[in-house]
Amino acid sequence: MMGIIEDISFGLFLGIAAAISPGALLALLISETLRGNIKNGILVSVSPIVTDLPILFVSIYILKKIENFTSLVGIISATGGVLLFYLGIKNIFAKHSEISTDMHGSFVKGVVINILNPYTYLFWFFIGAPYISDKGFVNSAAFVISFFIGITGSMILIAFFVEKIKRFIESRYYDYLLKFIGFLFIIFGVLLIKNSMKYLGL
Repeated sequence: MMGIIEDISFGLFLGIAAAISPGALLALLISETLRGNIKNGILVSVSPIVTDLPILFVSIYILKKIENFTSLVGIISATGGVLLFYLGIKNIFAKHSEISTDMHGSFVKGVVINILNPYTYLFWFFIGAPYISDKGFVNSAAFVISFFIGITGSMILIAFFVEKIKRFIESRYYDYLLKFIGFLFIIFGVLLIKNSMKYLGL
């Protein structure tokens, strides 16, 4: 029982962190909601489901093909831990100047942003897929579903309250939240590296 609760918690955390972290998708969400209406923001919010699921399935397929090469799987898992470390440091030192609501029409759909965003691929191949690779269907589904609930739910809330959230993003409290998320990223990075040790025989 504790295992599935851990999977749900980890999935929710990563989803919420992905939704509120500075980046093109958050900027597009704010921009489209301000320029259009709540429907525009919701469309951006659900776009990760369309783009991430195929990437996840491809990542799992590749990992299954190389699962007999345990050292390689361990290296991939360890790389995911290092990536979480990097994201943690990036969040800790993030400035709200990194968020821009002026997209100049460069991105018109959240799907395009996610497809062109290398972090989407890095996340699922080095973090998401390795995390669920040795789990059963129920635990894997719990992680994936909770991730999408976390990211889409948070983004929809931002779209509904975008004016208030915009002021929050421009405040120092948002910086504190980013730093807190950054420290959690580092903690989960340690756990992922620890998990990779069993594949590396260490």
